[in-house]
Amino acid sequence: MELKIFHTGDIHLGMKFNNYADEIKEKLCEVRFLTLENMIIKSNELNADLFVIAGDLFNTIQVAKRDIHRTVKILDKFNGACVLVLPGNHDYDNGMTDLWREFTKIPSEKIVLLNEKKYYFLNNYDLDVVIYPAPCHSKHSSENSLGWIKEEGLSQTGKYHIGVAHGALEGLSPDIEGNYYYMGINELSSIPTNLWLLGHTHLMYPFKDKILDNKIFNAGTPEPDGLDYKDKGNAWFININDGKIVGEKIPTGEYRFFDQEFEVNSDEDLDSIELWALKDEPNKKIIRLCLKGSISNEAYENLNDFYRNLESKIFHLIVDDSHLRVRINKTTIEREFTKGSFPYEFLNGLTYDDEALQIAYDLLRRR
Repeated sequence: MELKIFHTGDIHLGMKFNNYADEIKEKLCEVRFLTLENMIIKSNELNADLFVIAGDLFNTIQVAKRDIHRTVKILDKFNGACVLVLPGNHDYDNGMTDLWREFTKIPSEKIVLLNEKKYYFLNNYDLDVVIYPAPCHSKHSSENSLGWIKEEGLSQTGKYHIGVAHGALEGLSPDIEGNYYYMGINELSSIPTNLWLLGHTHLMYPFKDKILDNKIFNAGTPEPDGLDYKDKGNAWFININDGKIVGEKIPTGEYRFFDQEFEVNSDEDLDSIELWALKDEPNKKIIRLCLKGSISNEAYENLNDFYRNLESKIFHLIVDDSHLRVRINKTTIEREFTKGSFPYEFLNGLTYDDEALQIAYDLLRRR
């Protein structure tokens, strides 16, 4: 029996992006729905049997009804057997959550909410598969949700046994205080499922584009969500056939975030920054440029034109040039200081040492 799985998680529908202007914020919020829809389309192209969301489909338990209905409508477009949705620590289910009450009220023949610690048999979907969920019932927990599986063991029926869990993974997720359902590699490996499909950390695991006979997969986020996220956004497509497992990374992200520091000491350096920024779909890039160094007075005066040109072609540009200065030379000294004055003579005496000259000039300007 062949089983094909599209594995994602940490989509965080409803993420606010409040640090951005309204126009940018609206597009970053909307693209997360678009990414979910594109993943459904891709999974249909791949003829996936299961579409698995390993937690944090939503960014919070406070979700507008229209967004819940929109989400279900998107998920119902999956052509495979069924969609499995696990509550994560952002969209946890404690039995009193309006989010999941509303979610389950919406008629759907495709969606299975994995909100209970019990076996989920997929025979009704013509799949000889048993699912072992480890859902989140609160935002934080010092214990993961694997205990019930260890106690009860695996079902005696089912061709494939698949665990779906949400929490920090050993070696991948920083969880210093142990508040995020921490799971160890050996702990997961000791439970004899065929697969573990995980969510929580926004990085993919394993760190390979394609991998054979691996048991533990972490989906990562399918859509980048901030300047600290360096990847493109991905999901896993996993094929199990006669015990052989093949996992393949599927690119899914729309926008990319870049937080880059550059040393700028010439016009050529600015040209290089422009070439870097404008390659590979600049209209889908959010870039923060941190510039440091010293440039000619002419180049410094033209910086605003340089920024405007980038802003016209890049989705969103943030600039920190607080450490970028005008390069001091004899012309600068002549223009700014009276001939024969102490600053004039002192700075002219340092023109052989660019670094010392710049430091002295900065100190004098602060007086």
